[in-house]
Amino acid sequence: MFAARAQFVTGNSLYVKIGTTFSVDSLVFVPTEDLNLGNNYSLTVEHTAVPGNPNASINKKYVFNNPVNFEGNLGVIYDPVQLNGNTESLLEMANSWSDESGFVTMTGCTRDLGKHFVSKDVSGLDIKLLTLVNGQSVLPVTLVTFEAEKNEDAIRLIWKTSSETNSDFFEIQRSRNAKDWESLGRVHSAGDSRGEAGYDYTDHDPFGGNNYYRLKMVDRDGTFALSQVRMIAWNKNVSAVFPNPATDRLELDVKDWTKVVGVKVLNAGGVVLAERRGVTGAKEKHIPLAGFKSGSYMVRIEYRDGSFETMHFVKY
Repeated sequence: MFAARAQFVTGNSLYVKIGTTFSVDSLVFVPTEDLNLGNNYSLTVEHTAVPGNPNASINKKYVFNNPVNFEGNLGVIYDPVQLNGNTESLLEMANSWSDESGFVTMTGCTRDLGKHFVSKDVSGLDIKLLTLVNGQSVLPVTLVTFEAEKNEDAIRLIWKTSSETNSDFFEIQRSRNAKDWESLGRVHSAGDSRGEAGYDYTDHDPFGGNNYYRLKMVDRDGTFALSQVRMIAWNKNVSAVFPNPATDRLELDVKDWTKVVGVKVLNAGGVVLAERRGVTGAKEKHIPLAGFKSGSYMVRIEYRDGSFETMHFVKY
């Protein structure tokens, strides 16, 4: 038997050190950044389902009185009697920043069927209401990926959804500190879709320094949910390739090679043609072009912070 509601209250504060496993009523946190909750945070565990299509969630949901921003591994242990028609091998986490009308299903979760445990590495996730549901169910937007990358003199945001119900538009938001947000623009959504849909948005005037991005996914009735946060460190003095057009070799001009972990050459279709990892010496700061046909190509520089910088060049 399960209690209808159970509650945990932090009191003055709660501090969880990086790498420490912390569990409250089978909700498991392993932070990769110190977790520090302020005064009087409360977590209520309710053994009821969130409505969904075609499946409702399991009969268990975690409700915080205020959103908790979390970075690390997040996991939920459930009892099979709580499945509520869901299939264990298909379970994914679903999170809302606001209330039951603004859920986002997080695909790519890890499932341990023996331990009845679902987990996922998350970054900058605001948790307000968390549950588990079959991956193909909609509560109401299933965000498959959301990435940010450097692209010449701009930052490009790319995301995909696998299903949408009653979706209206995506608002792109940016911040210098991941706390104070501004709206950059809107991208209209597919509306109602059971297949994969891809979107992108380009920020042509990033801040100098750290740029934080997130998506506000708004439904036709005005309800919304927020995505995870992505960060790009932007240097106004971007890298360069020369000569352009090039013939037999391409030189790379990067401000700080100690931050570079790899360089890739791609064709216009995005296929990797050459790759070099661990770029450290001066002799590695050029790309031989012998064997490359005439045409348009891209160089992608990968940095230690996980960001990318993409530059185009032409081979004669």
